[in-house]
Amino acid sequence: MSVIFHIEDESSVRLLYKEVFEEQGFQVIQARDAEEGLKMLKGHKPDVIILDLKMPGIGGRGFLEKFNRMKIKIPLIISTAYPYFEFDTSIPLVDAFIVKSGDMTELVNKVIELVSKGKV
Repeated sequence: MSVIFHIEDESSVRLLYKEVFEEQGFQVIQARDAEEGLKMLKGHKPDVIILDLKMPGIGGRGFLEKFNRMKIKIPLIISTAYPYFEFDTSIPLVDAFIVKSGDMTELVNKVIELVSKGKV
């Protein structure tokens, strides 16, 4: 079973993503903020990370900086409500940038694509 690691501060979004991806057959582990996500990452090897950018503490940007220093090769998707971040050149390259929406189709399809690439 493929594992998704979702880092998101809003509990309603965590619940929605957990339900949607578990229905698709994924195991979902979640962290409430970037700091918790970095700690949890040391004990898990997910197939894909879904990261919110705007969170308390070091936020998604801080997570990305520390994650990139770890030299871990895990596909990473930014999922945020703020579309202008997609054009922010100060954000390190990620595998996908998806604006949060009530329609989860784009995000689900991207996760399936990235997991499939990793299984080849």
